[in-house]
Amino acid sequence: MAKAAILLLVAVLAGCSGMTPYQRPASPCDAGESTYECQIERYHNINVP
Repeated sequence: MAKAAILLLVAVLAGCSGMTPYQRPASPCDAGESTYECQIERYHNINVP
């Protein structure tokens, strides 16, 4: 049973190794926190945790 679980884990990890890492979309705040576009984004995302 333990060997089967280890083989399954290795198979899952091998399948995920070819995936590209997550790339977050560009944010207006990347240019600076004091830009107008960043302030608008912060206002719209005020309730997002």
